[in-house]
Amino acid sequence: MIVLGLEQGHNGTACLMKDGKILAVLSKERFSRKKNDLGYPREEIDWCLNYAGIKPDQIDVVAESTINEDMMWLMLKRESDFSIEEYVREQHEYFKPLLIEKQKPANQLKWEYFKKLETTRGIKETNYDRSMLSERNFTDSKLSMRIKTKTILEHLKIDPKKIRFVDHHTCHAHFAYFSSPFRTQTMVLTADAFGDGLNATVSIAKGNNIKRIASTNNCQLARIYRYITLLLGMKPLEHEYKVMGLAPYSDSKELDKSYKIFSELMKVEGLEFKWNKKPNDLYFHFKERLEGCRFDGIAGAVQKMVEEIMVQWVRNAIQRTGIRQVVFGGGLAMNIKLNMIIANMPEVTSLFVGPNPSDESNAIGVCYYIANNHFKQKKKMFPMDHAYFGPEYNQEKILRMIGNKPDKYNLLQGISNKFIAQKLAEGKTVGICRGRMEFGARALGNRSILANPSDIHIIKKINNQIKFRNFWMPFTPSILQERAKDYLVNPKNIDSSFMTIGFDSTPLARKDLIAAIHPADFTVRPQIVTQEVNPQYYDLIKEFEKLTGIGGVLNTSLNLHGSPMVCSPKDAVEVMDNSELDMMYFGDILLIRKNG
Repeated sequence: MIVLGLEQGHNGTACLMKDGKILAVLSKERFSRKKNDLGYPREEIDWCLNYAGIKPDQIDVVAESTINEDMMWLMLKRESDFSIEEYVREQHEYFKPLLIEKQKPANQLKWEYFKKLETTRGIKETNYDRSMLSERNFTDSKLSMRIKTKTILEHLKIDPKKIRFVDHHTCHAHFAYFSSPFRTQTMVLTADAFGDGLNATVSIAKGNNIKRIASTNNCQLARIYRYITLLLGMKPLEHEYKVMGLAPYSDSKELDKSYKIFSELMKVEGLEFKWNKKPNDLYFHFKERLEGCRFDGIAGAVQKMVEEIMVQWVRNAIQRTGIRQVVFGGGLAMNIKLNMIIANMPEVTSLFVGPNPSDESNAIGVCYYIANNHFKQKKKMFPMDHAYFGPEYNQEKILRMIGNKPDKYNLLQGISNKFIAQKLAEGKTVGICRGRMEFGARALGNRSILANPSDIHIIKKINNQIKFRNFWMPFTPSILQERAKDYLVNPKNIDSSFMTIGFDSTPLARKDLIAAIHPADFTVRPQIVTQEVNPQYYDLIKEFEKLTGIGGVLNTSLNLHGSPMVCSPKDAVEVMDNSELDMMYFGDILLIRKNG
């Protein structure tokens, strides 16, 4: 029973599953080196099949998560290629005439806008047949499925009967539940900006069964967050995490000033989200109303609004179902501070949020759905106890890819974790590129930059000399499992394997891990590392603990700001070449800067 799962929208991804167990997952951005790249993941499919030794004719089902998205947006690669300036221009040239002025029919306006962008920007390479698109049919979701089906058939040469399309939020729910260790009665929540006519659902799961009990298309929280991201001069669908990171810096006066504007918009009644006062357009509503409000207050206010409304929704769902064990999926589940608030609710006994629950995880969710529902013989659905499903490189490939740059670097071999731990203790920054690459946005020790978490000065070094990122953004720690209670306030023992949930920190954490927690509110978004899941990474941190007494390291993703996480050793060397990172560890091989 072999399933190939696809997500072609925001951050296109391929997943290969056999008998309910994930074999490989890879997103387009890791090969194309374009952040959040979208479109048909041809190369990524080929890699997954080659890695597993599976031929296309052995696949039982090819399934895709759908989103009812016009093909024009995919062909323009809007969500990966648009700049902040283009998103702002779009509000004035498309959405304002569409939603406020209403001078032309919606389809006519959209087609004219598409043709204008086609002329100025050009159609991007997405592997789709452009000839099937016309002014009469471009908004037809069935056409989208036909174009995607043709693309799959031309690539894989399989029987068309093997192709399936599955509802967006069904995929989110199946990822949220089956990626978790829970198989007893569980409440499954999903929430995002948009899907197949929905943006939030509530389901009940037990064993291998998931039953949806409520859904809505009026959960506007993620959409509001997206427009606030743009109004604050950041990129929608990419920089929302920056707004979340900025929020704790707001003081009560500035927060309250902005919050009045957010609080009047929405409320929750039962499991439904309702408008108090619906604006014609969210972007221009906030642009006008927030004039004169300070940036930190705006960030704090939108975060507060999301937390308060979602907590009420979760509370109502628990009251209705009596189920207190919760899993959460969809783009809104990327908000780790929201997840922290939900986990701390007295009504919630346990919360699980899988690795990267945004749209790319739907490539996994659709596999779980097909494997669980479309075969006569029921199989065990294996949870995700790790996220290491990408490429890895042997020593021969590593040496070939990193090349020879004797004027810049020394190349050492036979390097141990103990040696790396010593360098970290000395204050060096170390890139690590070994083993299978992580799926998702969080570095989990195989494509990471590591540093001493007790050195507060290391923050400025990483921000200014390596990552070139915003000063207010916090770093995160990887913590040994046996030291978690020393550093985290986590009385419910909430799983934190994937850096998807925030926690309050202990006084010891504010000493040992001061460079890896949020500077404003001292919360922490940890990865708990076990010997069973990642023995090499566990051993490295253990060696660091022997030297320093600290049971964790600062861990941030191995990439330059705005670029995808490193995939290959070649990508890792490019980070070295374009930053002041001290050294790069490939397992047995170390590339060390000559002045380091």
